[in-house]
Amino acid sequence: MAAAGTLALLVGAVRLPADPAVLMVGPVAAGLAVAAVLAARSMRSRLVPAAVVGAGAVSVGVTAWTRAAADPGAEVDGLTGLWILLEPALLLVLIYLSVRWSPPRAAVASAAAAGAATALIVQRMLTGEPLLSLLAASALWLVPALAVGTAAWYLRWSAAERGRAVERAREEQRLGLAGELHDFVAHDVSEIVARAQAGRMVLAGGDPKLTVLLEQIEAAGVRALESMDRTVHMLRVDASRQPVGGLDDIDALARRFAASGDAEVVVDRRLRGGAGRENGAVAYRAVVEALTNVRRHAPAAATVTIEIAEDDGWLLVAVADDGRAAPRSGPRASGGLGLPGMAERVGRLGGTVEAGPREPRGWRVAVRLPLPEGKGVDA
Repeated sequence: MAAAGTLALLVGAVRLPADPAVLMVGPVAAGLAVAAVLAARSMRSRLVPAAVVGAGAVSVGVTAWTRAAADPGAEVDGLTGLWILLEPALLLVLIYLSVRWSPPRAAVASAAAAGAATALIVQRMLTGEPLLSLLAASALWLVPALAVGTAAWYLRWSAAERGRAVERAREEQRLGLAGELHDFVAHDVSEIVARAQAGRMVLAGGDPKLTVLLEQIEAAGVRALESMDRTVHMLRVDASRQPVGGLDDIDALARRFAASGDAEVVVDRRLRGGAGRENGAVAYRAVVEALTNVRRHAPAAATVTIEIAEDDGWLLVAVADDGRAAPRSGPRASGGLGLPGMAERVGRLGGTVEAGPREPRGWRVAVRLPLPEGKGVDA
């Protein structure tokens, strides 16, 4: 669309010129701005407000030149009139795109520039009119820009409301899941632990193997209850939109993980500066997910290393274990959506996730997040 529109505009400028030719400058500039916006990789790109402001500035410049150097009252032929009407139409498209997709401040500034240019186009065709008539004419030409801007703002507001509704639904789901885990699953696991304790006291007798087996069942049930408590807490904290943790909480997380099993957890922290609250929260969740995978897929791991460092302007958070089995070429099997969910959260911040086997054995999950300017090891 961008290429076809640009080609049609340039061919029209050559084959069907306006008189005077300067009246084609505004439509051509606005058309090229629309083409540039449509060709952009994202409508939220900084190119959108810049293109809108540029097209508006060119239009205002043409209006000023026409008022100063040309005869505003001269009659225009039908072809020139089409060029004059094409310019505000293209500016309205730019106003819509800017208000709909650009950041709020940029949207207001760029839409105001394009709207003012649209309102001033009529001044090219008026001469000798009183000031009040000139103002009324520009106000009338401003109405379409206001209507388009209002429509774009409404669509933007509606999309934001839908996003908030989805977030509220997710919050309700998290609270419901937390309640079910607490009220039903935790109760059943507690019963398993209690029956294992009773069996160890009543049935074990002098059989050491049965005693060890029941002790292992009891210990596994207790660890499951502790993990479930942490999961319920995380779900409820997520639902209330409170921080779930940050980089400073990873040490305590490592201690809890080490206390619940036999693996030694080492935290290698080489980040002296900050990383931002969002980066910290996502990194904390990534470590939680990686440690959960270690517990699930590498219960025999003797050492787990958590690395937190700055790597050429990126925050690097890696969790590696020395699982006793030899490294596998494929991903660890999982019945959940842990790694895909982690990749989605990291991707929203512009980061990457890498997961795979390590030599001579074990598994490594590495998360890289862009550090905000002014933060990192030199902060």
